[in-house]
Amino acid sequence: MRKGNVDLIRKINGQLVLDVIRRDQPVSRAGIARKLSLSRSTVSMIVNELMEKNIVIEQGTGQSTIHGGRRGTLLGFNPKAAYGMGVDLQEGHSRAVLADMDGEIVKKEIFSFDHDLMKLKDYLGRFIHEESNARHLMGIGFSVPSMVKDHEIVVDAPSLGWKNVNLAEELAAEIGLDVYVMNDVNAAAIGERELGQARETDHLFYLSMGTGVGSAIIANGEWVPGADQAAGEIGYLLERDAVDHDEPYTFGRFGSLERKLIALLKESARSSESRQELIVQLSVVFANVCYLLNPEKIIIGGAYESRLRPLIPEIQKKVRRFCPVAADISYSLLGEDAAVMGSVTGLYRFLQDLRIK
Repeated sequence: MRKGNVDLIRKINGQLVLDVIRRDQPVSRAGIARKLSLSRSTVSMIVNELMEKNIVIEQGTGQSTIHGGRRGTLLGFNPKAAYGMGVDLQEGHSRAVLADMDGEIVKKEIFSFDHDLMKLKDYLGRFIHEESNARHLMGIGFSVPSMVKDHEIVVDAPSLGWKNVNLAEELAAEIGLDVYVMNDVNAAAIGERELGQARETDHLFYLSMGTGVGSAIIANGEWVPGADQAAGEIGYLLERDAVDHDEPYTFGRFGSLERKLIALLKESARSSESRQELIVQLSVVFANVCYLLNPEKIIIGGAYESRLRPLIPEIQKKVRRFCPVAADISYSLLGEDAAVMGSVTGLYRFLQDLRIK
């Protein structure tokens, strides 16, 4: 077997061992070996490496065997061994968090962002310098209101005034850390699935209404990126009016559906007719989503989530009336922290993939 193949198998086994420890802790080396059908020597070698990095720690001893054998040492995961930073970049107020590997926030800030990359670099430098746990920082995950290519390039962010900005390249060399970039709605969906309203939900549709309208799809427990990592750009769904008026897609322009929904949302506070039309429009969107994707849950999030929350019972009623496979519709539990926490989770997954590759 080639050395490259041996190294790959070793990395994969290392990730599998760590996953078992996180999921089943406290667990012994023998228990890990049984669960993964690996030799005890292989498991011991991997565990020793993880303990040297303080990622795995001892948590006492287990019970003796039925034959009176020596009790095995129980192992657990140490979420404080490393930290990830998440940054949600939005027009006006942006958010930054430092979180451990269990997603527990140890520092959170809201800061002003005016599209200037140099000021962003200065801010990141101050944040990292002022936080003692940052010496264990593994990288920074960013969420942005844009399509994102290769988890590096911000393709088109009208609210930020950015087009084809390689954010990872701009920042990684400057701060000396791995940088991972996600669309903010995808990040929020992952945040809700890992830490919020949709835990253990393998089929999820997340709709965000804020500056614009976007969505994210999780199927079989995995985020669905699409061929160009642009799946879920629901705000760009064509309206008949856009075709009739020959309004082709152009960079920097908000989509036809999102313009309609945002306008209705703003008018709904003072007009009962607009409120009812908004309910109907969202019911149509969600019913079609249920037919197309068959999610278990639909989560409504974004800056306007609190204004949409009272409408959910009426929307749910209409969707159930017109769709025999209607999903349960709910609101974001993480609120405005959903995207920034999802960016940390995305960063951890990205670093795990790098270790395996």
